[in-house]
Amino acid sequence: MLEVAACGRGPYSEEVDVLRSRSGIAGLGGIGFAVLTFVGLFVANPPGGTYKAHDAVKYVARGHHVAVFVSLYLLMLAVLGLIALVAYLRDVVGANPTGIRVGRLFAWLGLASAISFAAGWGIVLGNAIAHAYGGRDVVVPPTTTYLASELGAVLIWGPGAILLGFALVALAFGTPGTLPGWLRGATVIGGIGGILGPAFFPSLLILIWALVFGIWLVLAGRRTEVAAPAAPAIG
Repeated sequence: MLEVAACGRGPYSEEVDVLRSRSGIAGLGGIGFAVLTFVGLFVANPPGGTYKAHDAVKYVARGHHVAVFVSLYLLMLAVLGLIALVAYLRDVVGANPTGIRVGRLFAWLGLASAISFAAGWGIVLGNAIAHAYGGRDVVVPPTTTYLASELGAVLIWGPGAILLGFALVALAFGTPGTLPGWLRGATVIGGIGGILGPAFFPSLLILIWALVFGIWLVLAGRRTEVAAPAAPAIG
């Protein structure tokens, strides 16, 4: 569990209680980031990887517009979940005076990552949305559709994944004793996956980390709810 020593019932102890009550929301945020990113990407099905003209044409086709708009909301909710998780972990780390600097570094890297994710998805989906708004008069070569999709992907699996990867490494190594050993190890692995994000497949480790961390926080929060008020664990 995320451990913070709670002595007495002063302002510091009250802050600890507030963090405990937020663990479930943060956990759901982590789960949402992992699941909704995967589902949103699956629903949108943007062209990427090996170029195929058929995939690019199908992506901007009229019959695919609803899927694109649905995926837009799913992916923005995923980013919101990431922000909720980052905010919670920043406060938990910062609640310990020795972790204030690490908490700030983690928060800024995490926020920059979330912004990159949101901007990247906007670019990926923007071409198809432009076709939905503009109608049949919007005619774009398949190569341009593919290029626009890949430019957005660069923001997602480039700065987005890399910055989040560095944030996770800072979280794992900058606060020894804050996380259980196995979870620190998982966080480092997720961070490495993010740093290698431009290769695409390693970035999946970030989603796995968010899912595992989110589930752990939700379960930890439920255990804390039935614990005594003076229990030292935050989760």
